[in-house]
Amino acid sequence: MTNKIPHLRVVVAVSAAAIAGFAVISAYVLGYTNDDVTKGGIVATWQNVALLAFGFWLGSSSGGKGKEDAPSGTAKDPVAVTEVGERHDTF
Repeated sequence: MTNKIPHLRVVVAVSAAAIAGFAVISAYVLGYTNDDVTKGGIVATWQNVALLAFGFWLGSSSGGKGKEDAPSGTAKDPVAVTEVGERHDTF
């Protein structure tokens, strides 16, 4: 497996074009219309994009890293499994 994203330039170009297009539409809606509901939708969409970008950054910076001390699951280095007894929850 390689660490390359297939067609990275295409993905980046399409993403940049989509964000630029939405930025133009946002500028028009926020600057030249009087519809408060549409303005709120535009602002909420930009908030969601920012949260998505932060979540992606956070996940890609720490989520994919393998641990050095993780068991390999082979016969010489098995994965430790602990059995849990039955639960008797009472509510």
